Order: sequence, then structure tokens, then C-alpha cells
Amino acid sequence: MINMAQFHRIKWLHEREGLSERQIATELGVSRNTVHKYLAAEESLTTLTRQKSYGNRTYSDEVQRILPVIDEWLKNDQSVWKKQKHTAVRIHARLVNEYGFIGSASNIRAIVARRKKKLKEVFIPLQFQLGHQFQFDWGEADVTLQGQARRIYLFCIQLSASRKRFVRAYLHERQEAFLDGFVQAFNYLGGVPAEGLFDNLKSAVIKILEGRDRVEQETFQALQAHYLFKAEFCNVRSGNEKGQVEGLVGYTRRNALVPIPDVQSLDALNEHLITWCEQSEQLDTVPHTDEKVAEVWLREKEVLHPLPPQAFEACRLRSVTVNKTSTVAFETNQYSVPSQYVGRRVWLKAFVDHLSVVDQNEVIATHARCDERDQLILVLDHYLDVLLRKPRAIRDAAAMYGANIPEEIREFQREMRRRHGADGDRAFVRFLLLHREVGMDTIQSVLSTAATTGVYHFEGLHDLLLRRTGQVAPMGTLSADRVPVDLSTYRVQKADVGRFNALMDGGSGR
Repeated sequence: MINMAQFHRIKWLHEREGLSERQIATELGVSRNTVHKYLAAEESLTTLTRQKSYGNRTYSDEVQRILPVIDEWLKNDQSVWKKQKHTAVRIHARLVNEYGFIGSASNIRAIVARRKKKLKEVFIPLQFQLGHQFQFDWGEADVTLQGQARRIYLFCIQLSASRKRFVRAYLHERQEAFLDGFVQAFNYLGGVPAEGLFDNLKSAVIKILEGRDRVEQETFQALQAHYLFKAEFCNVRSGNEKGQVEGLVGYTRRNALVPIPDVQSLDALNEHLITWCEQSEQLDTVPHTDEKVAEVWLREKEVLHPLPPQAFEACRLRSVTVNKTSTVAFETNQYSVPSQYVGRRVWLKAFVDHLSVVDQNEVIATHARCDERDQLILVLDHYLDVLLRKPRAIRDAAAMYGANIPEEIREFQREMRRRHGADGDRAFVRFLLLHREVGMDTIQSVLSTAATTGVYHFEGLHDLLLRRTGQVAPMGTLSADRVPVDLSTYRVQKADVGRFNALMDGGSGR
């Protein structure tokens, strides 16, 4: 028999005074299981009697005793993976072991079946206001990218009112891709809805608190402040709360990406996805209406909040130190910076497709982001000032063997070393430094011309460069038989001092 006074006292201590189950049990001198059973009871006080009626059945005291426990377990099961929920057999076993239940398993199976029906979730039809909400989710798909099978990640947004879609592909779903997706989406939409509905993903949430409260990532808060929208989060393991965009992931995969696209770049794939979004909205109807998505979107875009003057800088920010090899580390790779920054603390900004290294608000290096591991990504220019002091190192410098350095340049350097030794290396580095004024393409073109005409010294290279850039007037050309093959081998005849003396003697005789 349930003691109503005790039931009321337990509920008061728990809900009004905020005591835990353990504290209540200690204060009232009862078991913790008793406190837990009373607090788990969801029925009104008037139905907490000796016997309760469930449907058309009236249960004995023994069964009645464990009904609140069964209800609690079934309710908790609604928020766990479907493959690890209680079965009726498991419930009976736990009741026997933990509560001393003496009833049959068949009786429990019948009770569980009826209780599951009673606890089934009811979904409420929703009507969304124009411009109020969007839903977001990540999805996955396979594509053929540059001839290789790749798993890509789909950034998916759908406006809840008009069902307007935005889908964009990324090679990963790290925070910079998460942030960049919103920048691209809001630019595409031309405005910002008031609210976004999210899962509890790590790119946005640091910690889940009570109810729907969350400790959010600082960069995600900055994104919301920049575009002036508010984030709302689903309950844990309740993806159905954003069912629209959950459906969009599968809909995109089945319709936009079947057959599997064969593309040469992510840009080409994203153009395909945008085209598909725009074509599908001409055909799909907004649920419970006769209007196409495109028609409702025309009205919704008029009420979106305007975009800020500047786009959000979608990157991860890291403070790093330039090491002795004039590189900074990011993930497992090393990226070069100019040699004068060795030992200095700088900022590294990791964007989706590139990295920027910043010192006191000045960008000192920019690299395409490398998706491989344990790589050296070097720019030859970052080491030229050091190589000018250590010219012999040019032969073995790792930066000379990067994919961005043509073999023709390395061959030219080897020939200058063969002809002039260390002086040839130094002259070669001096000439490469001129790319900061004219660009590496011009330098490469001049070296190609020099190799053809056999010019392998700095003065000749510099003269060719001045002519190429129009900084000196071209001189008349000599016939081929009068042009020396290599000016470095050209020698002027030594002066005859005796002839000068004879001239002086002749002059004094007169």
C-alpha cells in the first residue's frame, strides 16, 4: 500500500528543495529504491491506490509493485540505440534479480507489449514561419574524384518553411568545413534565417547541460554573432526533431549522386549539387500545400535577415612557433614560412582548402592545404635569403625539389655550378631573388632563353631580364658568326706596354 503522505514528502524534497534520491532516503530513513520508485511514478495521486487498472486488466499487488519500474526502463529506452533496448525477457530477468519478482515471464511479456503501445511517441504537425528556421546536418556519400574513389561529406541545410535546399561537398567535416559551409550557404541564400536547429555535434557543442542548454564552441558563437542567428539543439539521440534535413541527406544521395559522379574537382561536384538543388525545387511541392518549393522560396527570401558587409572568416586559429627549419606544424604536416621568422610565435589560420600564417596582422605565408600525412610543404622563396649566404646548399635544398619547381630550373642551376662553382650558385640565387619584383613565371622564361643562348652568368641573365620586362631599349643584333657562344669565355687581348713606351719615346725625340 502506497503511503500518500510519504509520497508527497518525497516529491516535495526532490522538486521543491532539490535533494537527490540518496539525500531523501537518508532524511526519511527509507531505502533508495523506495525513493526511486516513487519519483519514477508518473500517474496522478488519485490513481496511486492498492490496485491499478491498465486497460481492462487489474493487476495484483506483486505486479503493481513493479509497474513503475517497467515504465521507467521503457521510457529510458526511447533515448538509446534500438539494438540495445530492453526485451521483455531481459526485463523479467532484471525484475527477478533486482526486485525479487516472483511472477511469470509470460505475464511480463504481456505487460511490456501494452506499456510500449501506451508510451509510443506522438508527433505533432508543425507549421513554420517564413524566414524563421533552418535545419542542418552532415551526410556522407561516395564519388570518383580525379579517378579515385573518395568518401565525401555533405553539408546540408534546408529552410523549414519553403524547403529551400543547400548542399555542398567537403573532404572532411572538421570545424573549418562546418564554418565555411554556413558562409557559403548564407551567401547562396542571400540572407539569414532567425534560428538554426542542430545536432549536438562537436563543432558546435563543448558540453551538454540540463535540458536543451549547451556550452557552445567559441567560434560557433562568433559565427552566430556575425550573422545574427540563434542555435537550437535537439535532445540527445533525437534526430527526428530535425526530420526535414535528415531526409534531405538520403534524398540527395539517392537522387543527386546516383550514378556515382566522376569529377576532377570538388568545385565541379559542388556546381553539380547546386544545379540539382535548383532543378529539384522546381519539381518538389511543399508538404500540405499545392505550391512548389521555388514559389514559396520567392516569398521567404524577402524576409531573411540581410547579410553583414563582410563574410565570416571560416577558419581554425592556432598559435604556433616557427622552428629552426623555418616551418610551422599543422596536424601531421610542416609548412614553410620566410626564414626571418624563425623562432617567432605566429598565428596559423586553417581554412578548408588552404592555410595562412600571420604575424602581427600581416600574412607572411599561404599554402594549399595538404590532405596527406607527414609531408613537407616548402616554398623556395622562403629560403633564398639564407641560400644567398650559404649558396652551396642550393644543390641539396629540399625546397628545390618541390613539385612547383620545374626540372629545367634545377638543370640550369647544376650547369651554373659546373661552370663557376660556388660563384655560380650565388649568382643563381641572386637571380632567383629578382622574382619578388617580376614574378617566377618571368624568371623561368628568362632562364629558358638563357639556356638556349648559353648565358650562364648573372650579368647576362640580368640583361635578358631587363629586355624581357622592357626596362632597356633593345640593341642591334650581331650576325650569328660574331656572337660568342659564352661571354664568360670571351677574352680581350692584353695591352702591349712596349708600344706605349715607344710612343712616349717618339714624342720626346720630336
